[in-house]
Amino acid sequence: MATLKDIKARIRTVGNIKKITKAMQLVAAAKLNKAQERAHTVRPYAEELDAILGALAGMAGGADEGGDAIIEMSFVDGAPPLEATRERLFEQKEAVRPAVVLITSDRGLCGAFNTNLIRAAASFLDEHADVDCRLITLGRKGTQYFRRRKANIIYSREGISDKMVLEEIKEITGKLVELFVTGEVDAVHLIYAKSTGTASYRIASQQFLSIPPVAGTDGERDDNYIMEPDRESLFATLIPQYATTTIFSALADSFASEYAAKMAAMQQATKNAEEKLDDLVILRNRMRQATITKELAEIIGGAEALK
Repeated sequence: MATLKDIKARIRTVGNIKKITKAMQLVAAAKLNKAQERAHTVRPYAEELDAILGALAGMAGGADEGGDAIIEMSFVDGAPPLEATRERLFEQKEAVRPAVVLITSDRGLCGAFNTNLIRAAASFLDEHADVDCRLITLGRKGTQYFRRRKANIIYSREGISDKMVLEEIKEITGKLVELFVTGEVDAVHLIYAKSTGTASYRIASQQFLSIPPVAGTDGERDDNYIMEPDRESLFATLIPQYATTTIFSALADSFASEYAAKMAAMQQATKNAEEKLDDLVILRNRMRQATITKELAEIIGGAEALK
């Protein structure tokens, strides 16, 4: 049975844990505000750019309309540009080598955040078990989980800065586009956490590249768009912007969701520590009272014996 000294030691330990979780909650809350502002700022731009590329996809045409013309795309300064045909970037076909990009955090202490994302990626892999599905992981937690299970990880990246360094994001985007245009994968899907409120998020799945036409285009030309100087130059500019902005937006949402989950987890941990602290203080007081009562009974008994 625990002694009064043991209870006092536990009170000190729980009190220290409470201080740590409260500090982590405040740090996550401070980072959350900036991360959510960044995610909500870039989201309209990414959605509008996606809509523009979707509209242009209906105007892309086939090889007989210049669809086989080479488009050069540059992501990293000093690196050779990537080359792809317009037909390749806009083609819609059943994927035989799809890839799923899983975006998780590098650290834990954020509740079920990583578990929910990993479960969604595992479900995607199960649904595509009949094809050669590949996995790309951004974040240590997802990489560690699937490496232990011998998954086919063709590219992984850890330690991505929450400061959203553009050069780093362009490097990641360039790698994803390279895997697609070289034919190593023929479809790319993003799985990430999308921020929906102050302390909430949802698991989002989004197709990346293989840009589908938006509803209403039906593959027909839209005379409301005038392309200058030419299609290839326009696509060479827009597609890298679309790809980089899409990855930037997904990572921004992921960081905002991670901090929201971490803030909620640390808030709950602080609350649990407070409740445990209250229980231990009550137990300590009861043990003190029992000790004092016992000592008084011994004193009274001794005095009675001396009479």
